[in-house]
Order: sequence, then C-alpha cells, then structure tokens
Amino acid sequence: MPLEAARANGALSSRSAAGEIGDAELGKLIAAQPRGHSLLQPFYVSEDIYRRDMERVVLAHWHCVGHESQIPEPGDYFLFEIDRESVIVIRGQDNVVRALANVCRHRGSRICSQPAGKAKAGILTCPYHAWVYRIDGSLRNARMMPADFDKAGHSLKPVALTAIEGLLFVSLAQKPLGMTAVNQMLTATVRPFGWSSAKVIHHERYVMQANWKLALENQVECYHCAPSHPEFVRVHSQGRDSLEELRTAMMARTRAQGIDIPVCDHWALAARPGEEADYCNRYGMWAESVTASEDGKPVAPLMGAFSDYDRGFTVFYVGPLNHFLAYGDYGAIFRYTPRSVNETELHVTWLVRGDAQEGRDYDIERVTWLWRVTAGADKRIVEENQIGVSSRFYSPGPYALPIESGTLRFSEWYLAELAAKR
Repeated sequence: MPLEAARANGALSSRSAAGEIGDAELGKLIAAQPRGHSLLQPFYVSEDIYRRDMERVVLAHWHCVGHESQIPEPGDYFLFEIDRESVIVIRGQDNVVRALANVCRHRGSRICSQPAGKAKAGILTCPYHAWVYRIDGSLRNARMMPADFDKAGHSLKPVALTAIEGLLFVSLAQKPLGMTAVNQMLTATVRPFGWSSAKVIHHERYVMQANWKLALENQVECYHCAPSHPEFVRVHSQGRDSLEELRTAMMARTRAQGIDIPVCDHWALAARPGEEADYCNRYGMWAESVTASEDGKPVAPLMGAFSDYDRGFTVFYVGPLNHFLAYGDYGAIFRYTPRSVNETELHVTWLVRGDAQEGRDYDIERVTWLWRVTAGADKRIVEENQIGVSSRFYSPGPYALPIESGTLRFSEWYLAELAAKR
C-alpha cells in the first residue's frame, strides 16, 4: 500500500473514533484509496462516513421491500426499516399499495411497532396521543385539537413506492431515481417466472454485526464460495472452468421452451444517469442439478412459463442493496438494510407458484434449506471480516482479479457516489 494511503488509514481511522472526519478529510481519504485494493479502514468504521453513506448513497436508491402477496387484503401492512427510518407499506381500501412514513404528524411517535399486521377497522392509531389516520394516510381525528385545526395538512407523509411484477420498491430520496430501465429489465426477467402471481412462503432476517459495505462486497464475489459455501458449489457452476459451456447449454434449453431472458449490465459504474441501476445474468447449474436445493432436485412446482427445468438460474440486481435469484421452481429476494455503522440486516424472502400448496407441492424446509445455510455462513464470514478490518493491524489488501472484479467495481462505484455532491 502506498505510504500516503497507509498514513490515511492510520491517522484518519484514529480520528474517526472521535467523529472528526469532515468533508476536506473525506476528500483526502478518497484520493488516498489505493486502486485495486479493499477500502481504507475509516470507510468501514467511521460514524461520520456512515452518515454520509446513508444520505449520499444508500437512501438515494430504491429498495425492494417485499412482494404484493404479503399484504393481500385492505389494511394488511408490513414495516420497512432502514437506518433511522421506518416505513409502513399498506394496502388501502381502494386496493392500492402505499408507503407511509411511520411518524405521527403530532409529535413524531412511531405509529406501528409490529413488523407486520392489519389495521383494525381500517385505521392506524398513534399509541402516544391517539391521533387516528385512515389507511391511505389521511388524518381522520386529532383529539382535543381546536375546531379550526387543519386535518388535511397533517396526513402521514407519503414515501415513493412502485410495484413491478409483484415486487414492491420504496425510495426515501427527495428525488427518486428513474425506474424505466428497471421496469424493462424486470418485465423481461421476472415475467417468464410468473412472480407477479407467486406467493411468499418464508422470510428470514439475519443481523450482521458489520458495516453494510462488507456485506455487499462479500455478496458480489464468488472467490469465497469454494472455501466457505460447499453446499452452494455442490449445485452451482460459478467459479468453475466450464462456466460458459454450461451457460450456453442452459440458455439453449430455455429458448427451446419459447422463453428468452436477455442479459444486461447497467449496474454500478455502468448505471445510466438518472436511472436506478439494473443487471441480469444467467448461469447453468452444476452436474445434474436442476435447482438450488440440498441435492439439486426439484423442491416445488415449476413456475411461470416453464414447462421443464432448463438446469439454470437467473440472478438480477436493482440498485446496490437488492439482488434476486430465479430458479425453475422458486425465487429468492435478498435485501441488505444498514441499521448502524456496524450493523446490517440481510432479509431473505422465498417465493413459489401462487397456487402451490404446502405439504402437497412443497416443503418449506426443503425450499429454503440452501439459502438458509448459505446466508448463515455469510453472516459469520462478514462479521469476522468486520472484526479484522477494525484492527490496528488492518491495511487494504489487493483484489484477486478477475474473480473479485465485482467487488472492485462495487468499491469504485461507492467511492464515486460518496464523492458526488448531492
């Protein structure tokens, strides 16, 4: 590591504990970052940088908060919580799904505290002073306020929400990025799998005691797959010499069923100005595996337009913190939500065909097994990584290319986003 980077890593990391990284020092730190290496220590441990991460990077993007099947009836809701923010995602009496800030317009109390539920009698009541809101967010009653009180001016604040092929996305940005390109990608990618009519069968939350960037860096590379995820590599082809051969054969089987899922790359540094990042790629399964299960064998009915297994899967991204996996018989949604400088939640949600019946068509343990095991291992890996990068002995190490090229690309994109004036 160059001398100036080493000095920045040591000097600024010690200051970061006291919360003293200003814009000038941040600029110097970005300039000192050694190219082709992991990030300097302050990017992983500084509370000051974390706060900038939230405003300049994380909250500037869209987040996949769930699937429409999770709130099938009017009044059904769930919470999306990220950093200091809490959002109520709720289906209205008009069947429209909305996102509302979970902040009472009286004195700011949180209104909903349970992660999911149903608004009784079609209303939301603040537990502090009992202001009552309709489930479209409008204020119905503010007890003991004067007769001329402006109820219309005190509705719950709306949060941007869009639904695409059953997937629900929320943005907390003042000016959300465009979703035109994402819409096109998801229509071409998700529609053949029938996700709009699919249903959620399970959800897991993994709390990682680590900075959000370490979780993302781990996610976008498969250098660690062989030593850390034997269950994954048993059925997947990533990191193998025959990757392209398997991919070509898989795509031929897909097209033979009249299905064409185009690949695209508008992710990270390739994202189009003003538009949310999107990415889609396809891979073949390994050996005789047809899906991501303990033994590679089917675990649920085929989804969407598929009449047979193509022995492959599709991976796609929307923004920096959401990725998705579509197999022939189930789907998985992965969302990373930073909660503090050294705490990140990984949410994993599993989908199957909407008319599939548990016990007859699928067993939840079998459908979810592989990604429960893999996500659990990722939690351990990332937490160990955080302990290491927090040490006085840490210094940025070189990426192994090309297998860690995704991590290099992510870190360069992150630094560019952080440096941009918003």
